Amino acid sequence: MGCAPPRCFMSFTSEVKRELCEGRLTKPGAKLAQAYGMFAFAQAYSPDEIRLGTESAQVAAKYLHHLRAFAPRGAAVRQSEKSVRGNLLYQARLTDEKDRRSLFGRMMRFEENFEGMLAAPDACGAFLAGAFLVCGNVSDPEKGYHLEFAVREQPLAESLFELLERLIPGGGIARRRALWIVYYKDRGQIQDLLALMGASRASLAVIEVEMLKEVRNHAMRVTNCETANIDKTIRAATSQVEDIELVLREKGLLTLPEELREAALARLENPEMSLRELVFCFEPPVSRSAVFRRLDKLSKIAANIRESGIR
Repeated sequence: MGCAPPRCFMSFTSEVKRELCEGRLTKPGAKLAQAYGMFAFAQAYSPDEIRLGTESAQVAAKYLHHLRAFAPRGAAVRQSEKSVRGNLLYQARLTDEKDRRSLFGRMMRFEENFEGMLAAPDACGAFLAGAFLVCGNVSDPEKGYHLEFAVREQPLAESLFELLERLIPGGGIARRRALWIVYYKDRGQIQDLLALMGASRASLAVIEVEMLKEVRNHAMRVTNCETANIDKTIRAATSQVEDIELVLREKGLLTLPEELREAALARLENPEMSLRELVFCFEPPVSRSAVFRRLDKLSKIAANIRESGIR
């Protein structure tokens, strides 16, 4: 099946297509525009063959609904189901040549007035929704941002690309094996296109995922910052304890001025505390800068001991 969505796309794509299928088209011309989008971008669309194959029962039902609405009354519509690599494939086709030519001619009249019809946002969104239903895929926003239309013919793909560039610039077009891919990779563009097509819940879901990502990233940055600060505090306190132990071992506690004795004992008794916490171990409490100066003096005494070679 030419336009079957890749397995990695299925979950979120299915949600989007379900929403599009359930949406009500109330504006004049919107139903016809969606039908034309589904017919034109399905697996086959010509007087010789009008056919869709899809793994979505809802998409198949929507396609059949449009066939019965716009084909001649009593037109022969064939439906079938078959298993392909473990997945159920729904197929629908217009079997009678006369019915196909009648439907094709009716859609050609729409195509001749294509630009005028698509000037209305509702009709334009419905047309793009129809195209997406039969050949569109969108990745789960939790995993990345990618929306594409897998189109069977280059001229059709180029026409779609030109239309999308006028509406939401910034997409791309590329060849992938036998298909032409019209795609977006930007979150904002995908979000806007989903909304334009009528998948407002899916568009909001993209926004919510981005917000959650930002919250998680912010929390991670805060956690990393806090972890770094804790590591820095631990390294500083460990170094201070080593310096104080050296000073006490080589010089003795009583040789130190009272304020240094007090600072040395406070640090030895509270090796895990930051300077901000350590200030409250003094009676009366002193400023953080005062604690830092006292501990720095002890570290300099230790440095002098090391330099002089006293052990």
